[in-house]
Amino acid sequence: MKIVFWSPIHGQSGTTSNTLVTAFVAGMDYKKKILLTHTHFKYNNLEAPLVGSNSDNIASKDYFCDVGIDMLSRYFKAAQIDYETLENCCISLTNTNVLLLPGTTKTNKESFDYEMDTIYRNLFRKLETLYGIVFIDVCSGENWLSQKLMEEADLIIINLCQNHSVIDLYLRCFNDKNHEKLFYLFGNYDSNSKYNISNLRRKYHNVFHSKNSGVIPYNTAFLDAQSDGKAVEFIRKCLNVGKGDENYYFIMEVRRTTQKILQLAGIHIEMKERT
Repeated sequence: MKIVFWSPIHGQSGTTSNTLVTAFVAGMDYKKKILLTHTHFKYNNLEAPLVGSNSDNIASKDYFCDVGIDMLSRYFKAAQIDYETLENCCISLTNTNVLLLPGTTKTNKESFDYEMDTIYRNLFRKLETLYGIVFIDVCSGENWLSQKLMEEADLIIINLCQNHSVIDLYLRCFNDKNHEKLFYLFGNYDSNSKYNISNLRRKYHNVFHSKNSGVIPYNTAFLDAQSDGKAVEFIRKCLNVGKGDENYYFIMEVRRTTQKILQLAGIHIEMKERT
């Protein structure tokens, strides 16, 4: 099961943080085993919120030299990839059910693109076979690898913001995908906006409805936790808060969205009563 997170534009929809938080809620709250990875060549921040550094940071190169998609690709080309090899190429995040496969440390984009073009289809199919559910944060826009992975995906998460011009851009330029495997996710969501989810579903009723759309609310504490490399601890704490807590609305919307994503992907989940 490949679930791909993509946005028509970079930097407005919180695609990476949306991928991260839904993966960990799926793992910790719904007890699904999730392999979390990304295909960005640079300017990605998937690893740093989880482990305090990322593969794009020169000071962290040694930390990532024996793990990640580059190492896994070498094993794959040598036909030596199995479950143990995959685990050895990932960073295990304790008591989360999530394995993190870091991105590339390559400095030559042509080399990275060539390698991915050669193996991406079979590599990601193998990951799916070995681990079951794969969450992939891909580059925004018309990136060739993103488009290829979306063609292969079981479910595509279209990350949008509440700016109607961005929504119109998506509908005008990118709305040519299989609608049966699309989920629309509004990141950095502000419920006080004129363009709240209810109004957006009314305005774009031919595209968005309650089962194929959801939100991840803007949350300052979550942003700070990501900056501090403590996103997992923040999510874990939020999963236990009650109605009176300032993060209750945030985590309940994340849970609701994660549940919809898993259900739309055809993944069975146990329904829970919430306090």
